[in-house]
Amino acid sequence: MGDIHFTSAIADFDRQQFDALDRTAGFASSYSRLLQKERDARWSSRYLEWTDGSRLRAAIPVYRSRMKAWPDPGYDPRSWGLPDGAGDGCSPEATLMVGGCGDRRTGLHVDPDATPGQLHGLLIELARLAAEEERCLAFPYVYTEARNVLAAASHDRIVWTGLGREAHMFGLSDPRWESGLPSKVRNTIHRDRRKIAAVPMAVSRARWDEVSAWAAELISLHYAGKGTSERPEFVDLRYSELQENPDIDLFVFTAQSSGIRGVQTIVAWEDELEVYDVGLDGEEGGERFALYVNLLFQLPFAYARARGIDHVRLGAKAETPKAARGAVFQDYHGGVLSAVETRRFARGEA
Repeated sequence: MGDIHFTSAIADFDRQQFDALDRTAGFASSYSRLLQKERDARWSSRYLEWTDGSRLRAAIPVYRSRMKAWPDPGYDPRSWGLPDGAGDGCSPEATLMVGGCGDRRTGLHVDPDATPGQLHGLLIELARLAAEEERCLAFPYVYTEARNVLAAASHDRIVWTGLGREAHMFGLSDPRWESGLPSKVRNTIHRDRRKIAAVPMAVSRARWDEVSAWAAELISLHYAGKGTSERPEFVDLRYSELQENPDIDLFVFTAQSSGIRGVQTIVAWEDELEVYDVGLDGEEGGERFALYVNLLFQLPFAYARARGIDHVRLGAKAETPKAARGAVFQDYHGGVLSAVETRRFARGEA
């Protein structure tokens, strides 16, 4: 099967080979993003490396939390609603997180030509590492294809649940993109443009550090309106970290009307555009709606098309307005191999 061992640094891999193994999660599981995660003091990281001669066939990140509480509650398997309480034993000190620990999207960095038997062997190695510390194995925010691969490799011992869906727009680089949309979607887009045209607004594109003083507050307010607490200083810290990444272009669209101000964060990575956080002040109504659809849809779509970008990620949540404008959705899942089953795998009993 080649050489399989653990290494402690992503720098041990060739960047191009690493990114070529899996691009399903985009920037979130890219070499440069995981390098940033490796420097996060809240986590310790290792990588399961599988090589066949000079060919890198797997480079699977695994993470241990150094905190008593999960840095991101969305990564707590006990909150995923797994059937039969399968995640109940997965506290931070008793879990080995496979694939990712942030951004709520995970790639499976394994050669797509790997056989089920080879994948089973990789899973045994992960189980041995976890069993040494009496940990369960958790697989957060993996896409359906990766879930199916892992399910087969574990002989269906991993317990899964849905964790949401990510919205995507494809085909924007095609000059005929809009004409190819269903008529109902085209009508919605045209109606958006009429509403935007009816509201005088100034729009611009800026660096994060140019607008962070007020943009972080608006994004924080948006989270609060959705029932999630994220203080402005933490919003700023998150984007300041992203801005340091040399492999992306982080910028914001801003919109200002007579009574409302809004911001939309954007990450451009290779041939993809990611629409991240929106923030708006003001009261609900036609004026606010015009800023919202301009920031979240019209401005990113126009930017992508002008630069020949075919794929735009629109994130999770707010599925109804995204679907109405032509988005398609990909499910992601969370899975747990309990500590008991992990020990079985480590002994080669599964």
